[in-house]
Amino acid sequence: TKFFCDCSLISTSSINNVLIMFHFGLFLISCLVVINSSHACDNDKPLYLCSNEPIDKRADDLLNRMSVSEMIQQTWQPYSESGNGSQYQGGVGVLSYRLVESYAQKEKMSLASAANEIQKIIMSENEYGIPAMFSNEALHSALPGGTVFPELVTQGATWDVELIQEIGAAIAQEARSVGIHIAFSPVLNMWVDPRFGRLQEGYSENPSLSAAYATAQAIGMQGSQPNGSWAYFEDNKMVALAKHYVAYGAALGGLNGGAAEINERTLREWYVRPWRAFAKAGGKGAMASHNSILGKPAHANSYVINNIFREECGFGDGIIVSDCNDIEALMSFNTAANLSQAAARALNAGVDLDLQCGRSSAYTHLNESLADGLLSSDTIKTAARRVLMAKFAMGVFDKPYTNESSGVLNSSAHINLALRAAEEGIVLLKNDKNILPLSSKYKRVAVMGQNGGCDEGKCFPCIQNMLGSYTEFDGTVQVQCVAEALNASLDGVVQYSLGSVIADVTPKTQQDNIDRAVALANNSDLSIVVLGDSLASSAEWGDRDDLDLPGGQLPLLEALVALDTPVIVVLVTGRTATFGPNNAILNNVSAVLSTFRPGQMGGVGIANILTGKANPSGRLAQNWVRSVGQVHGGASPWLQWRVGKWVANSRSAPDLDGRVYDPYINSRSDPLFAFGFGLSYTTFTMSNMKVQVVKQQDILLNVSVDVANNGAMNGTEVVQVYAQDPVMEYVRPWKRLVGFQRVSLAPGQSTTCIVTIKNDDFAIQDDSSLAGVWRVVPGQYVIRVGNSSLTDALVANVTI
Repeated sequence: TKFFCDCSLISTSSINNVLIMFHFGLFLISCLVVINSSHACDNDKPLYLCSNEPIDKRADDLLNRMSVSEMIQQTWQPYSESGNGSQYQGGVGVLSYRLVESYAQKEKMSLASAANEIQKIIMSENEYGIPAMFSNEALHSALPGGTVFPELVTQGATWDVELIQEIGAAIAQEARSVGIHIAFSPVLNMWVDPRFGRLQEGYSENPSLSAAYATAQAIGMQGSQPNGSWAYFEDNKMVALAKHYVAYGAALGGLNGGAAEINERTLREWYVRPWRAFAKAGGKGAMASHNSILGKPAHANSYVINNIFREECGFGDGIIVSDCNDIEALMSFNTAANLSQAAARALNAGVDLDLQCGRSSAYTHLNESLADGLLSSDTIKTAARRVLMAKFAMGVFDKPYTNESSGVLNSSAHINLALRAAEEGIVLLKNDKNILPLSSKYKRVAVMGQNGGCDEGKCFPCIQNMLGSYTEFDGTVQVQCVAEALNASLDGVVQYSLGSVIADVTPKTQQDNIDRAVALANNSDLSIVVLGDSLASSAEWGDRDDLDLPGGQLPLLEALVALDTPVIVVLVTGRTATFGPNNAILNNVSAVLSTFRPGQMGGVGIANILTGKANPSGRLAQNWVRSVGQVHGGASPWLQWRVGKWVANSRSAPDLDGRVYDPYINSRSDPLFAFGFGLSYTTFTMSNMKVQVVKQQDILLNVSVDVANNGAMNGTEVVQVYAQDPVMEYVRPWKRLVGFQRVSLAPGQSTTCIVTIKNDDFAIQDDSSLAGVWRVVPGQYVIRVGNSSLTDALVANVTI
């Protein structure tokens, strides 16, 4: 409403001068107040409802009105509740979007309408009208009907940070359009043990590559956010709540929740590095991990959460949530006697929200903890303040309801982005005699394997295994398996046979499946066998003590390679796999493609790579071990601190930089496929390397190299820069990734690629006190440039 102050309305002839001046003054004041009303709150509106006020002031104003019990309710995060929200009288911190999904299904309404209805009920049930935030997994898909991008292990193989940022933005846009405020994403765990079933959820085993992706995802999902404090979000952005802090992937035995028995220097430099990058990029959320670290459970480890993450890394007032029932699990660790003590330990350690997954709610006991003197009311207030600041920043106080006509689920732009991600994340591991891309001579193509097609109309196993974990497939998203997509590309020359299943079956069933596949292969010009994992063989709680392909898949492959028909292997897996004794069977296959979990456009992406519509540009984001016995062995140059240069025999595998891996007495110890490795349908050369010390702002080095495409196809090379540290007091890895750049070139084209190395890429924890000081250590470094961690095309020395 606009007001106009017309001072001519005051008559001087009817009242005395004193009254004239008094009323005139009041009138002017009222005019000023009205004129200012577009920039400040009405006089009767509390400050916390003023959208133009700073976030911290709004939170403090509201907290000063709340009781301790009301603050405690802001620390609750029920995960799998049913109902309509009316059970949360007095308020709640965060609700799982599962509540919205179940309510929408029950009431036969849209997701946005259901979210709005629940929000309205919650706000009416507490004195201050405090809204809830809604959270969902959103790892690589926001919700049913949304675009399912490749899982993070496939995204990691793209080496494309711009792509990762675009995917983060797309997921945020879809999620916000239906009322989701918090994504449980990205996963920043570095799973160095492929026995761990959750390897597929993380980008890479490498800290520098993971850090680059952490930065990209934080910016993509959240937009520009300050480090350590809160700013207002744009309407299409959301809180990125990264998982799982910290060193979850270092679990002993590759078992979910196993202790991370690593020293503090390794913790800080390798496992914390991606989290530091996430915090510096403004990352606003984190989930604590199942494991113990430095002798304490992560959920009760104030040193790791408050000292290292909040203070040293700059996470500040970001929100930290427990994993499912893990505060209760402190009793299983025998570090808490009861729920009251467990709740106090977690809250004191900096865990703001209790993710309650249906068993018990530890933070409902915080009043007991307070009464027992186990924590202070200020600690409760601090946690509630962080949650409230998140709500103010997300705008749920100012715009609590979602526009019910703004849904952007699975748009054509996002589908194209998913296809691009699938294609870029596919890694060509072998291509004998350039059998790929497929030529027109193959008139009859057989596709086999449970992950390759639909068996008697049953497509769900193939679809599910391509989509990966933490997706909610409801059939509305169109997904083609490899056989269907390839058949469309090759004009109907493809036939499919199951061949084998991933689960164990009776010997007769297995042999019958193999016999049918062999019969089809014998009548075909080419066999494409799609092997890998199900969501049972590789997933959360899907840890294994054997890396060989599960079920009847190896017997199927053995039967197929015994024929005269060429065999191409396509892997749809959740982890790096092995292939029987010494992986010898791979000597008899013509090509191998790794796709991991390629998402909804995986089938089309695989078909495009096979036929040459797309040129593979993926590079491995982890070492591919030869056997389970190699786990934690010499295959990883940044996690194997000691390497032998004094052992040389026929079993050793010398690196091009002169290093020799210590061998096992019965096998090699170099990886089956190295970190950073991947083939192309064209060939590249690198030359003319130059290293320039810059030392301006946050830039340390510029490494330039000329890259040429010498082949006949458009292609993309990934220039990888590794550094070998100077002589130091502390044992350093042989070399470490410090930078990379994708370079796309037409046939015959060349360019000068400049890889900018920042101080953060080079900095290490050099302080013997491990006080969180990161610095670039002066000295002479060896800079190595190549297209994998084991291939150094160019080498130069530089003094910093």
